Amino acid sequence: MKKKGFTLIEIIVTSAILLILLGSLYSFFNTNYMLLFEEKKKAYIESQVKSFMDFTMQSLQMSYQEKIEAEDAKLTLYLPAEDNSQVEFDASKSIKIDIYYNNGSIFISKIKNGIKSDKALLSGSVKNFKIEKILGDRGSLEGIEIKFIVNYDFKFRNLDKEYFIKYNIRK
Repeated sequence: MKKKGFTLIEIIVTSAILLILLGSLYSFFNTNYMLLFEEKKKAYIESQVKSFMDFTMQSLQMSYQEKIEAEDAKLTLYLPAEDNSQVEFDASKSIKIDIYYNNGSIFISKIKNGIKSDKALLSGSVKNFKIEKILGDRGSLEGIEIKFIVNYDFKFRNLDKEYFIKYNIRK
């Protein structure tokens, strides 16, 4: 007598094959999902780096060149007042900008009309931030080099990327 249907062995083998296929599909989609978020995080960090570099270059170009001060991890600039009424340097009317490094972050401090505002960039992602002076023959400041490394700390890969800003002071 022949019965219709599947045997228990056939159902178990089919279930095992289906389980293996579903497991590999889940692993594939989960890995791609994690990579998507890593790339999103990387794009955000890179946009912050670009914004910082653009802001720094623009501030250096607009600043009073003779008042640029650079230390190991701090850059101080003085910008003219926003109404363009000031040609000669006057510390009381100028906008003071400090760019400095502290605990893995870059900070931009802006003092305008006695009001200070701080902004942290790349929180915890920066390492080895250095500001170097380029001195001329007579010891005068001729340029500035800013070097820093940004760490992209991902689950699947760890990536360090070096950035570099070089500015020659106008005389």
